[in-house]
Amino acid sequence: MKLWDFKVGYDRLFQDYHRLSINDPVYTSMQVYKHTDRIPEPVEGAVHHPIDYVPDLTQGFESALMQRHTWPYPFPNERAIDLPLIARFTQLAFIGHDREGRAYPSGGARYYVKIHMLFNETRVAESLGRWNVCQVDADRGLLAGRKSVPWSRIEQAYIQKESAASAQFAIVLTADLDSISAKYPDISYKLVQQEAGHIGQNIQLVANYLGVRSLPLGGFYDVPLAQIIGTGDDVLYSFLLG
Repeated sequence: MKLWDFKVGYDRLFQDYHRLSINDPVYTSMQVYKHTDRIPEPVEGAVHHPIDYVPDLTQGFESALMQRHTWPYPFPNERAIDLPLIARFTQLAFIGHDREGRAYPSGGARYYVKIHMLFNETRVAESLGRWNVCQVDADRGLLAGRKSVPWSRIEQAYIQKESAASAQFAIVLTADLDSISAKYPDISYKLVQQEAGHIGQNIQLVANYLGVRSLPLGGFYDVPLAQIIGTGDDVLYSFLLG
């Protein structure tokens, strides 16, 4: 394991790393990734205990876990996406109703990751489609409609065109990388990525529970997507749903 020298300019290092790894339309067509089949490696141990268990699919939580699935196909749009459904989704996945803290963990309870919801105005209720670029205000239990951007522009920010064209909405996770080091200077970038992962798992589990298909993505164009959101943050992660 190589050590990273954090003595000088650590924040600049992780910002540079993040921004050097973004997708850009100019380069995407030239990227070739060699596919290799995964070969599971056995785990060595002095003793191996069987850990067999048959999930009880009549139990809602176990069913949601076992049926969580990444959906790499055109979305079926089996659920009507309206404000009551989105309220239920955001309370379960992010806000946590009146519990102390949110529905997902965050290093030091800083909650640096911002959650944005982008709605396809042709596939959701009119109330969501009018101001369709929204941000979740988890502290106040609100969905703030910030601007209106045609889905025809939003879908161009995604590499998987067929999925983007049929999605009812997208969730985008962002962070202001200039400000995340206030409490944990040396591990802040690691913590913000962990937080995004926690949120992402909740998105997929809650989506499955509510009958909505989901596709987690690294295949998006960072700069165009950040410009659509318009907060000046860097994009960490995104999901298409429908």
